[in-house]
Amino acid sequence: MSNTADLSSGCRQQAGIQSACPYCGVGCGVRVQHRYQSGNLKTTTDVVGDPSHPANLGDLCVKGAALKESLSIPKRLLYPRVHGQEVSWAQATGVIAEKLKQTVAEHGPDSVAMYVSGQLLTEDYYVANKLMKGFIGTANLDTNSRLCMSSAVAAHNRAFGEDLVPVHYEDIGKAGLIVIVGANTAWTHPVLFRRIQQARAANPDVRLVVIDPRRTTTAEQADLHLPVANDGDVLLFHSLLRHLMDHQALDQTFINAYCQGFEALAQEVRHEKYRLMACADALDLNRESLHTFFTWFQETPETLTLFCQGINQSANGTDKANAIINCHLATGRIGKPGAGPFSLTGQPNAMGGREVGGLANQLAVHRGFDADSVREVGEFWQAPKMATQPGLKAVDLFDAMYDGKIKFVWVIATNPVVSLPDSCKVAEALSRCGCVVVSDISPDADTAAFADVLLPAAGWGEKDGMVTNSERMMSRQRAFLPPPGEAKADWRAICEVAQVMGFHGFDFASVADVYREYAALSGINRDAPYLFDISELASMSDEDYANWQPQRWPLGRSSHLFSDGRFPTARGRANFVLPASAEEAGDESSEHWWLNTGRQRDQWHTMTRTGHIARLAESETEPTVYMHPLSARKHQLEAGQLVCLKHAEQTLLAKLALDEGLSAKQLFMSMHWAGPFGFASRVNQMVAAVVDPVSGQPAFKSAAVSVSAADVASYGVWFGDQPPPFDTDFLSFQTGAPVHLWRFACKAPLSKAHLGDHSETMLILDDIGTGASRWAGLRMQGDKLKALCLVGEQPLSFDPQPYAALFDEAFSIQAFLTLTLQGQTPSKLVCSCFRVSDRQILKTIEQDGITSLSGLQAQLKCGTNCGSCLGEVQSLLKQQEADLPGPTAGALPVRASSVTEGEQV
Repeated sequence: MSNTADLSSGCRQQAGIQSACPYCGVGCGVRVQHRYQSGNLKTTTDVVGDPSHPANLGDLCVKGAALKESLSIPKRLLYPRVHGQEVSWAQATGVIAEKLKQTVAEHGPDSVAMYVSGQLLTEDYYVANKLMKGFIGTANLDTNSRLCMSSAVAAHNRAFGEDLVPVHYEDIGKAGLIVIVGANTAWTHPVLFRRIQQARAANPDVRLVVIDPRRTTTAEQADLHLPVANDGDVLLFHSLLRHLMDHQALDQTFINAYCQGFEALAQEVRHEKYRLMACADALDLNRESLHTFFTWFQETPETLTLFCQGINQSANGTDKANAIINCHLATGRIGKPGAGPFSLTGQPNAMGGREVGGLANQLAVHRGFDADSVREVGEFWQAPKMATQPGLKAVDLFDAMYDGKIKFVWVIATNPVVSLPDSCKVAEALSRCGCVVVSDISPDADTAAFADVLLPAAGWGEKDGMVTNSERMMSRQRAFLPPPGEAKADWRAICEVAQVMGFHGFDFASVADVYREYAALSGINRDAPYLFDISELASMSDEDYANWQPQRWPLGRSSHLFSDGRFPTARGRANFVLPASAEEAGDESSEHWWLNTGRQRDQWHTMTRTGHIARLAESETEPTVYMHPLSARKHQLEAGQLVCLKHAEQTLLAKLALDEGLSAKQLFMSMHWAGPFGFASRVNQMVAAVVDPVSGQPAFKSAAVSVSAADVASYGVWFGDQPPPFDTDFLSFQTGAPVHLWRFACKAPLSKAHLGDHSETMLILDDIGTGASRWAGLRMQGDKLKALCLVGEQPLSFDPQPYAALFDEAFSIQAFLTLTLQGQTPSKLVCSCFRVSDRQILKTIEQDGITSLSGLQAQLKCGTNCGSCLGEVQSLLKQQEADLPGPTAGALPVRASSVTEGEQV
């Protein structure tokens, strides 16, 4: 999708290539524009939001707005490697094909596996699934979507008979009550949360309830925040159902006509533990607040419940999701505008992978491993060796590898050494595997270090294909750059291996050919109860594929799924699901701390694509664990101090930060720190491999750890273009300009001799500043500063930008001394889109007398793009109004709700 226009300035500008953002499951459309300078080969590329895309209408979050910078990865994998040596693609393909054939011949098809990713395009997923399940003969193909969405998949299948999301983004604007459960949507899905903000601005009667153990920036903006105890969600939603039963607020007509299994569920929730008072006490919730939520839900027919990882990433995540769905079925709030349970997808094509069959317990196109499905898919593929039973789910797959049962694995577009639980065991499993193939864009990805064969993959902007977002909207990612070196699309690399192995059916001429075959396969659902059927696209032309515009499936359907009351189950009725076992809320009186892991706003997964972008690295500059200030004071810990987390035999070092949004024994640490950015501070080495028994999804939100002060003799920061030339016990990297930063800590005292390299001028300045002993080392080259090391016995608090500026010009010792002696209190980046700090906001409020959000937005632009910072901006306004030293604690005011007569709260 492009056209070219001549411009009077002497440039040619491409009007725009439509594509889709490669990050979260919102599925935002982007428009890529190239500007060609006349008379030379220089090209400028701009990436902006696509106003015609229905998912985002032109809006982008800060990660999407930084897509242009993401294209300049510092170190790119360009050529295939076998045992570290560059080889031709033919050689690499031959090695993979031979290893696959040999392993299957000697140990059987279940000795091999693929582990893929929601970063793949639908066509990549399709050929991988076809090869493994139809030609190799094993279902040992799983995806990192197992880690984020598989509990929702299992819940949908149990309730509806098929993995179906019955909600559209447009429903946000039609809802009267929006409930967000287990999600910091303002940070993890910012553009979708922007739609919620806009809906509330357009209709002040719309209420927002956030159910989350943390008081996140999403919770700060809610009418009501319920800080539910860890793993208390089933109890909460069963209690809600009990309240609805007691107040005759069920849709009995809908239940009788379209559902089954309600009586067993009703019998369960009649238990006394589901009464409002008992639930509130068990979950440590304010009774009045809980009653308010129940009343709002009872009185609001147009209710949307959005849920994400706080629900899914649990030892009973499937039961949690079904508890939410049960409440919507019981009130008939499904299949209607503005109402329904809404699972938010984590990755850009997690939904597409689910459609294709990219999970080990799926076969293809929403089919399982029943005899009819195996036969129909096998006949379509003309498959010589069909898998007939589910394969190993992600955690089980790597456990089997550790035990020597998986002897060949092909890892594509994911980094399991960082992202899986018990990550040290995962690393050991890969080291034990007979042959490890890794397809990636970067040779520095943690998993790439274990590869026997390393394949250069085409990245975003270099490959074509389809993706499906959280609302079933199918969009195109389009190539606008040539792949560097010999990087290749994943679907093509897989097909070439299949062809060398002698398999037919992999001679696709184009990515459109792959998609047409996949669409045709979905036609086996036409005469079955399944709703997923896009077979009408099997005949679309290359031009139609090239010009594809976003559409939701089922194609041509404007009404909601289930609007007719029919569900794709054997009896055509939705199922109420009774949890298999009772849920126990977390015990915060334990000697262990409860470690909750999740995303930061400005980074993506294991930082391979975003860690090098300077403006995205400013919001969290090093591996950080967050703790409530009172808890820190009780345990004699201070912000900036290095602490040691311990789980089983594993330890992890991280800097301590304070967060009033956490409960007394709760910790939070982001999942991103890995590779050359976080080094040894990978949080998932702290997470035990506990999984949901139905979905196999790991419980990333409930790790039990101990915390203690780390024994540190030296804290420091190294500015330069190379890492510090000495050993450290803690190290992290932050990209910067004109120099980079490495923050470090050492258990032993760091002497000035450690700086080494005496071939250049070394200047040592003792006892810089005041307080505890500090010193600085400067490495010069001529009159320019080449490296700078600041060291102290206590944690260093400083603003790195003024020090980095010293590298721009001829070095002035006077400027350095002035800077060091006066000190620089670090500021916190609040608005990443426009680089606005808390210091700028407070200064503007104080000096310009601005006391309203609109005034700050007009002056600084903060919160006017994706809106993910609005909660923090509003907190700073409240802080200044109240003249408090930090963010205000406690709940935001809620709309009053009276207690019904006779109800005990």
